[in-house]
Amino acid sequence: MQCLFLSISILFIGCGRKSHKPTQLTYIKYVAFHKGDSAIAIINKSKEMFSGSLRIGNGGDNVDSGQVKGVVKGDTLIGEFHYLHYQLEWKRKPVVFLMKKDSLVMGEGLIKLTVGIPHFDPTVPIKFDKKDRLVFKVTKP
Repeated sequence: MQCLFLSISILFIGCGRKSHKPTQLTYIKYVAFHKGDSAIAIINKSKEMFSGSLRIGNGGDNVDSGQVKGVVKGDTLIGEFHYLHYQLEWKRKPVVFLMKKDSLVMGEGLIKLTVGIPHFDPTVPIKFDKKDRLVFKVTKP
């Protein structure tokens, strides 16, 4: 009886153990400059999710600064940007980045509101053309 109990216990414990590897995060700092605008993005990314901070300056005191978070879908980071607009009021908007070798291209799409939540309209393609977008380059530590 004790052998049966011991065997079942060992089997139960052995089968219940799964190899849980901790999620490996990649921490990268990016900077961008475009037509007088400058931006800094610090992104913590795993295979499934990302989070971090984003600061976009339009010259002078015109700064949008806050947190980004979302999901990773292939070579695309899609999520939301919760930020302090020009140091006056808190806003939230969708954000999307296309990952390249050592850069991120910030995309732009048509924004819709559903139940007060802003998101990209899935029927309109997101634009990533480099000449009109912020292109973030990796900075070396």
